[in-house]
Amino acid sequence: MNGDEQTEATAGRDSCSAFCAWMFARFNALTVPDWAWFPTIQAIRNGFLFCLPLVTAGALSILFNNLPLPGYQDFMKEAFGENWNQLGLIIWQGTFGVLSIPMLVGTSYHLAVLENRQHADKPVSPLVTALMSFVCLMVILPSGEEGGILKYMGVPGLFVSILVAIAASRIFIRLARIRRLSMLVYSEGVDASIQQAFVVLIPGILTVCLFAAFYAFFLTVFGASIHQVVHDALLWPFQFEGDWGMLQKSIPYVFFVDVFWFFGIHGSNTLDPLTRDLFGAAQLANEQAMAMNLQPPYIVTKNFLDTFVFMGGAGASICLLAALFIASRNRGSRRLAKISLVPGVFNINEILVFGLPVILNPIFFLPFVLVPLVLTGTSYVAVSSGLVPLPVRELGWTTPPIIGGYFSTGAFSGALLQAVNLVLGTLIYIPFVRVSDREKADRQKRTMSALVEVACANTVGPSGKKCFDRGDEVSSLALALAHDLERALKTGNGLYLEYQPQFDCESNTVIGAEALVRWRHPFYGLIPAPVMVAIAEDAGFMHPLGLWVLDEACAERVRWRDAGIDEHFKTSVNVSIQQLSDETLADKVVACLANHGLPHHMIGLEVTESIALDPDSPHNLVLKELSEKKFVISMDDFGMGHSSLVYLKYFPVDVLKIDKALSKDIASNKVCVEIVSTIVDLCRSLDVKIVVEYVENREQIYMLRSLGCHVFQGYFYSPPVSGENLLKYVFSMNGNEEGWAG
Repeated sequence: MNGDEQTEATAGRDSCSAFCAWMFARFNALTVPDWAWFPTIQAIRNGFLFCLPLVTAGALSILFNNLPLPGYQDFMKEAFGENWNQLGLIIWQGTFGVLSIPMLVGTSYHLAVLENRQHADKPVSPLVTALMSFVCLMVILPSGEEGGILKYMGVPGLFVSILVAIAASRIFIRLARIRRLSMLVYSEGVDASIQQAFVVLIPGILTVCLFAAFYAFFLTVFGASIHQVVHDALLWPFQFEGDWGMLQKSIPYVFFVDVFWFFGIHGSNTLDPLTRDLFGAAQLANEQAMAMNLQPPYIVTKNFLDTFVFMGGAGASICLLAALFIASRNRGSRRLAKISLVPGVFNINEILVFGLPVILNPIFFLPFVLVPLVLTGTSYVAVSSGLVPLPVRELGWTTPPIIGGYFSTGAFSGALLQAVNLVLGTLIYIPFVRVSDREKADRQKRTMSALVEVACANTVGPSGKKCFDRGDEVSSLALALAHDLERALKTGNGLYLEYQPQFDCESNTVIGAEALVRWRHPFYGLIPAPVMVAIAEDAGFMHPLGLWVLDEACAERVRWRDAGIDEHFKTSVNVSIQQLSDETLADKVVACLANHGLPHHMIGLEVTESIALDPDSPHNLVLKELSEKKFVISMDDFGMGHSSLVYLKYFPVDVLKIDKALSKDIASNKVCVEIVSTIVDLCRSLDVKIVVEYVENREQIYMLRSLGCHVFQGYFYSPPVSGENLLKYVFSMNGNEEGWAG
């Protein structure tokens, strides 16, 4: 690389930290459990996640061009020519070189999504919001400075891009919700997309005009661009001269580099003028003294800081990486540490610092700032006392620790000092890693609880999905679980069935069981059934999941038959609405039973009453086809929310399962008694059998039996159990003459 290219590559080294400034100043006012739910903070975080593939590709391209192996550069030149590094430069330019643009788009988009969730009655297009933010950024980008617009589309413009994304998005959203500013088009035949464009036309124009007016005013008052003024403001505390020694000057420098980093400002780039004027000058003075065989006058130089203090990048993040491997028990953190290992060894810390995250994470603020300060002190003492030679040889910044200490000082003591610093920094990070593990565990529990609520609700997002459209941690967890569920379906690991028996009080026998799918996640443990079902529906996995359940239930029914279970014992399998959209479902079910050698009457199919709304719907046609093939059709969860006795007239229902909404309070609620009594009378006249779910006490049973119900399913008889335990239960109960009905 030439000098300019090397400077750009170095700028990309820790580059994506300029992401998250302004609104995160409000971060400390929030508690750790609450911050992720704050819309602006969450939008910035999601904006970074949106850019993470670019960051990773850019970081690896830098490593490719700067791999610190002996003879690497010469070998690549001989093998691929003088311009061998152009591939890495092109990747860098397409990632870090324009990083402020995708960061702005991602932040604006997710901010609009989160705002729409809070104001569902007045939604604003997230895509249009992101477009407006992009236009506003183009308005304020300085074109007269060196490097022009392209300079601030990359790393140097990230900080201001965040400010623009938040300000422009919020202004546009507020204006778009003002009804008088909406240009409505009522002409017949107007396309819906054209209508939406006209609705936001005036708010969009006003937003851009406001930004243009503000920028003109800013130029008039300050005489410089916003980007330049922000940069100068960050350097302002270091403009004062003093009589401090190099050690005293290095401490505030190291402190502010890491503080800036923590708050999303590229500390190394921001303080680059100070680095050149102070530590670069000191290094040059040392080189001149050594050329004249004199003692170097300065200990703290740029080489000193790069070699002994900023190991792994800002915050001495190589120590954090080691602490994660040693102390973390969080599965996600350990996985991130493994992914970050190779880049981290070569001092590329973007994946670790932003993936964990360290940026704007109050748990890691103290060690992230403290560790480099401690390493500055220990290294200064070691070098000043003569235990370690002064690092005089300038190495590439991707040189790994230990190796870098030896080659920079020319002595093994330099490598030993780096090793000591690595151990010391790791020990400081370890307790904070453990605290982070506990905080993540608590947050994961809260997120899982929120996901359960979302999965149990009947609301869906714009694309018809329950969990994936939220744009927050709940949807992130749902997407991650969807990936794991897909893998579980392919391998079978973690998925299994349990069976809840159905007891007939008239015959005092167990006459059937409902197959219930369970998923034990390797990290989260047992996933609640509503969550698994909602995720499978959102991800389109219900077809393979449903067929897997049917196949497993059939295999278990064969084992029960071989063990002596009566052939009239029926296993019921749930069928989802997505499965009923498959016109070939009946053939697949028939093929599955044929594969196991089971007659149709041994397997029943349960559907929820909420899906049976239209007698002529394709779903009902599939149900009728299954019924014609002699499968027993049960309507599950009857009374849950969309109940209508008219369903029994139009749909092929053999068994009706009364939901807990009616059975739970049957002993104390007269309304429930009247409803169940009506259902029983109608089902008796239509020759439809009844199974009552969620039976948990004798009072329910007495009342339900008095109303004419006699087949029950619930914890009073048995919770869901494994296939083996159900077999034992059936033999035990069917041999009991008195039964458990009281």
